[in-house]
Amino acid sequence: MKEPNFDDENILRREQMYNAQLIVDLLVYSRKLEEMMVELRKEVNGLTHEGQHVPYPELHSNIYKNFDDRPAYDKHRDYIELFFKY
Repeated sequence: MKEPNFDDENILRREQMYNAQLIVDLLVYSRKLEEMMVELRKEVNGLTHEGQHVPYPELHSNIYKNFDDRPAYDKHRDYIELFFKY
């Protein structure tokens, strides 16, 4: 008889929980970096001399990367979509 904490189902569940936590942590970190980039772009735009073209007229352009074509995206889609839902 196997120990209840070490059976295959619990091991798989624990691994899924660790994967989900990693994905959420990476998404949270990505969002923080995005916010920092937007703030830096605002600051750079604010330092632009009057009459000059601002370097970042669209603060959010060129920040995002799409990963939904990766095989692992489908595997973890539920965690990713849940993150963006809230």
